Amino acid sequence: PPVYAAPKSEVAKAGGGGIAPDFNRPREPLESEPLDSLRMVGTLEQHADAWALVLDTDDTIHRVQAGNYIGQNHGKIIRISEFEVELTEIIPDGLGGWMERTASIAISE
Repeated sequence: PPVYAAPKSEVAKAGGGGIAPDFNRPREPLESEPLDSLRMVGTLEQHADAWALVLDTDDTIHRVQAGNYIGQNHGKIIRISEFEVELTEIIPDGLGGWMERTASIAISE
């Protein structure tokens, strides 16, 4: 009998370790902006909570914290420090699946 070969699309999806964006999640305002157009302009802290102040292309300042999404590549904020916002983006892997990469926005002087 012939050996079953999975279609390429199935192989690629399996190779991504099940990583995929959640397309059913409500979109957040900064997800319509390219990441390189956003500027971190400051931070706020209260008790154990930290927020970053992010300036968009319309000169609007947004307060974001870990767990918020920014940028056009499903970027989820994982950490905010005094100097940068760190995030994990989910991008196409070129094989029909998805992969994660880290990115950051450094504070603007």
